[in-house]
Amino acid sequence: MLKPVQHFLLVALLSFSVVASDDGYLSPGLTPAELQAKLDTEAPPLLVDLRSPAEFGIAHIPGAINIPSEELEERLDEFRHDNGVLIYCINGSRTLRAEPVLLANDIENVYHLEGSFQGWLKDKRPFEKGGVKKTGW
Repeated sequence: MLKPVQHFLLVALLSFSVVASDDGYLSPGLTPAELQAKLDTEAPPLLVDLRSPAEFGIAHIPGAINIPSEELEERLDEFRHDNGVLIYCINGSRTLRAEPVLLANDIENVYHLEGSFQGWLKDKRPFEKGGVKKTGW
């Protein structure tokens, strides 16, 4: 259960964000249901939340790691994954900026979450809160 402050922040993030349309994405999109199905397999994609550590700490998709969009270029090696990588943020804006960087650096099998994290929550999919999960440390 979310504490009142966390609930307020989550509602505020959802209420004041502008949702990016699927037009303009360079990678294939997965719906929340499609992503959930992939996460439930033995070979799930790497799930990367591009939001800030503070946003990640409020709520994120279970199993996601946090690589803030500002750190993207310094952490490109962490995106190389045999089962592909799905990137998401709260409304798609950071995802749209990250896609060309990943693709230009030969990161293969990049996907985005249709509806972004807002869509995940609206679809009543599970989420975790707290702690930043990192790779390679």
